[in-house]
Amino acid sequence: MAAKKYRSGTSVIADMFPKGQVEFLHGDSMTVTLWQFEQGGDVPSHRHPHEQIVHCLEGTFEVTVDGEAVVLESGDSVIIPGGVEHAAHARTAARGIDVFHPVREDYRR
Repeated sequence: MAAKKYRSGTSVIADMFPKGQVEFLHGDSMTVTLWQFEQGGDVPSHRHPHEQIVHCLEGTFEVTVDGEAVVLESGDSVIIPGGVEHAAHARTAARGIDVFHPVREDYRR
């Protein structure tokens, strides 16, 4: 497969969560999201079958995984196994990247 170049701001951007925006990139076997939240933005508790890596680029982002709070600051990551309940809260304005495997077909638009 030939390489595919991506430029931020050119893919689907969704206001999926109050005080947050998510931009989607889909490969053949994974989905990457670029996200940003205003302070106080929340991702409600949910679960999905995909393994997920959350990486915080800026700010402070609290991710609760199976009842355990993990506070991420710039440069921190957490790995969430598939099927495990999780939620998130932006303690400050925050930006980051999520990687999902396999592809999040429910995020294709």
